[in-house]
Amino acid sequence: MRIPREFIDQLLARIDLVDFIRAAGVPLQKKSASNYFARCPFHQEKSPSFSVSQTKQFYHCFGCGVHGNVIDFVMQQDHLTFPEAIETLARLQGMSMPIGSEPSLRKHDHQPDLYDLMLAASDFYYEHMRRSPTAIAYLKQRGVTGAIAKQFVIGFAPSGWQGLIDGLGKTEKLLEAGLVIKKSEGKHYDRFRERIMFPIHDVRGRIVGFGGRVLGQEEPKYLNSPETPIFQKGQILYGLYHALKAHRQLERVLIVEGYMDVVALAQHGIAYAVATMGTAATKEHIERLSRYTSDMIFCFDGDQAGRTAATRALYVMLPLVTDTMQMRFLFLPEGEDPDSLIRKEGKNAFEARIQQSLSLSQFLFQSIATQNQCDLTTVAGRTRFATLALNALKPITAPLLQNMLLEELSKRARIEVPILRQQLRKTAHATPQPLTPTSAPTPTTMPALSPPLKLATTLLLQDPSLIEHYHDTAGGMLAALAAIIHEHPSITTGGLIEHFRDRPEHELLRTLAQWDPLIPDEGRTTAFKQTLQKWEQMTLEATIQSLLAKAAQSGLLDEEKATLAKLISQKNAVL
Repeated sequence: MRIPREFIDQLLARIDLVDFIRAAGVPLQKKSASNYFARCPFHQEKSPSFSVSQTKQFYHCFGCGVHGNVIDFVMQQDHLTFPEAIETLARLQGMSMPIGSEPSLRKHDHQPDLYDLMLAASDFYYEHMRRSPTAIAYLKQRGVTGAIAKQFVIGFAPSGWQGLIDGLGKTEKLLEAGLVIKKSEGKHYDRFRERIMFPIHDVRGRIVGFGGRVLGQEEPKYLNSPETPIFQKGQILYGLYHALKAHRQLERVLIVEGYMDVVALAQHGIAYAVATMGTAATKEHIERLSRYTSDMIFCFDGDQAGRTAATRALYVMLPLVTDTMQMRFLFLPEGEDPDSLIRKEGKNAFEARIQQSLSLSQFLFQSIATQNQCDLTTVAGRTRFATLALNALKPITAPLLQNMLLEELSKRARIEVPILRQQLRKTAHATPQPLTPTSAPTPTTMPALSPPLKLATTLLLQDPSLIEHYHDTAGGMLAALAAIIHEHPSITTGGLIEHFRDRPEHELLRTLAQWDPLIPDEGRTTAFKQTLQKWEQMTLEATIQSLLAKAAQSGLLDEEKATLAKLISQKNAVL
């Protein structure tokens, strides 16, 4: 995307930097003919050192060193990329972005009424929290101070079905914002009732959604805002705005799971935690964080569920990591979460754990070895380990990191780096093989599947719509699934499994239905096609080798010779 230079020039010509910075809430005072001063908005200081030149349309802080024009100011203040800052300024000036140059901002970012409504809702919840002895007692019991509750604007949704509707009105807008639910025509009720409320801010400090926690043991424990024009859960990180506000330069970020984890950590001086709000870390989460820091620590429970979630996050980030990034994994003692642990042991002990967290390479190789039961004391175990590790390294585009991981793999597998590199190049276009699920059943209880056939079967089982990309090249269970889907186009995964209830494959299909192959939703079609292609190539090679072996032992019939020639021709065409 390129924004024409002429457009940027016109935009800057329309904006006076002094007026703009004043409108942003910085109380500039004139000190000379064309220079204005104020306390810097980007760091804490007692004496004004932030200088703005009206003549130069440029600002500079003599304290922290920030400087730039109005575009830089918007980028630094609102934590935006350059294109996003240009669009923001253009919108304020009533200018339309040139065709083909629009940044990939959310298309509804221009709805100030929704943001105003969310702010009003946050004020409503906060005031009810201050007046609710029950909510205050709960927060005190959880160790939340009044200061931290105010900092994160923690509120309380009162009981009753229409408290927010009665308080704010604007029912249709509340519905659009996800704050009320439509029961029937003309009848609505509040989505959040009798819950501690956590406003969710975007990086510009605007409230875009809420998370609500019950006071007791009811389910669901946490209820989040639905997807709305201003809230996409997979793109927002709770606490990122507060972390950026606390640190001009975010040296590192700790990724945790829940709202209370972020709040508790901030209260104890760890103001660089963000939460994925109960979802797995997404590609968008990691890309967003990489704008602000190159050091990310993923924090998980130490149980098997935590390890599985960590593995999922690892495979999401592998294609995104760069040579300047540092990714680490912190596993907490079983039964603990960041909220409980920071209150027990304090900031210093918790940060000592962070310093001892596993590096990307340590966790990657450890996971492959343990989850796939690779015995590194045997040749077979090291071979299996190296094969799986090379598959994991394929998506990495950072050249230095990939080389360093190959060297580490060489030490662990006792295979020379040139051999590993050659093997990696050989299989560069194949589908990466995910880790074997830890709950994989024993081979004696179900049919064994080769890795590509297993992956293809899993993908088709979990998403029957992939049938449009299937062609009759594989037999066995995959062909059986395909036949059922062809006959019942709208069948679900559960329906497919039901077809195998009294067959030996039933238990395997139940396992595959729950297995996460660590492939993003948007990549499943491609993975399915590539896996089928790999299976075809493996089948082709196996047939060729079988015919060659027979030729060496007893010779081939003319028909078999013709078949062998045809297969070799097909193989060469693919290569």
